[in-house]
Amino acid sequence: MNFVIVTTSLLLLTAVQSRMPTLWWLGGVRIEFLPGLVAFGALTFRRSAALALALATGFTQDALSAAPFGLTALVYGIAAVILTSARAALDRDLPWVQMGAGALTSAALSFSACCVVGFSFGAFIKLLLLAATSAVVTPPLFLTLDSVRYATRTR
Repeated sequence: MNFVIVTTSLLLLTAVQSRMPTLWWLGGVRIEFLPGLVAFGALTFRRSAALALALATGFTQDALSAAPFGLTALVYGIAAVILTSARAALDRDLPWVQMGAGALTSAALSFSACCVVGFSFGAFIKLLLLAATSAVVTPPLFLTLDSVRYATRTR
C-alpha cells in the first residue's frame, strides 16, 4: 500500500509543481514540493525504498526541466542516502527536523544547478529562497503523507 501512496504522491506533486507559477515577488522562485517528498521518504522508509523514491523523483523532475538529465536524480539519491544514514540521530516528527531535511535537499539541488550554470550573487540568493520555501512546505507535506499512510493502514 505504501508503494501506491508514494507513487500517487509523486505524480500529483510533480503535476502540481510543474503548474506552479513563479513568485515574482520572491525573485522568480517557484515553490518546490519534491525535495520535501525526498526528505519524507528518506526519514520514513528503509534505505532501498528511500533511494528508489529519490531516484524516481529526480528522474521525473529531470524529464520536466531543462537541467541535464540525471543531475537531479543524482543529487536526490545522495540526499536520501545521507538522510537515511542520519535518521537514527534525528526525530522525524519534529517540525524543525523536517524543515531542515527539506531545506538541505533543496539547497543541494540548487547548489548542483549552480555548479552547472555558474555562480553569481543572484543565484546564491535564489538558492537561499528556494531552500526557505522548501523548508516551509515540508512539514505540511509530512503531515499530509503521514495522515494518508495511517488512514490506509490495514487493521
